[in-house]
Amino acid sequence: MPPPPGQSGELPPGYLTGEAKVKRQRSDRRRRRLSIGLGVLLLIVAVLATLAITAKGNEETSVADIEVGQCFNGDANDVEVVDCAEPHAAELFAVAPAADASVPYPGADQARTDGGNACALQLVAYYGAETGVAAANGLELSPIAPTQEQWDAGDTGTYCLAVDADGGSLQGSIQGEGAG
Repeated sequence: MPPPPGQSGELPPGYLTGEAKVKRQRSDRRRRRLSIGLGVLLLIVAVLATLAITAKGNEETSVADIEVGQCFNGDANDVEVVDCAEPHAAELFAVAPAADASVPYPGADQARTDGGNACALQLVAYYGAETGVAAANGLELSPIAPTQEQWDAGDTGTYCLAVDADGGSLQGSIQGEGAG
């Protein structure tokens, strides 16, 4: 027969003695501190990752950073590379070397003239036809000649771009298109 109520020496379920209660409170505090510390650490990691991704996404890419054959939108100092099958502002078809990179900077006008002539020759190899055929097909040559600072730093090449003659968008690569 069970003992009468209140006469058992056992504690009711869930009841803690003073010492057990103190141990549980300490354990709960440690768990809370650990959870808060872990949460703060995760928050810091997330903020740092966001900052790194944002900084990488905000980096400007210039025409000097892309490869021959790539198409892009934007201006020469802030390009966004796109697939040539998509509408795009320009295609880099060559980086024409200077006729003589060992000479002093020839001046902006001469650098543009020399670079434009070098790009016209490069167009034949890439496009498959001369500038007259390209112009008849709505293409225009847009050379970007080096500045004096670039020339003095050893960057003497001219970046040869193909753009739409009417200022619109190109679609598809121009590579080999003049040959057919």
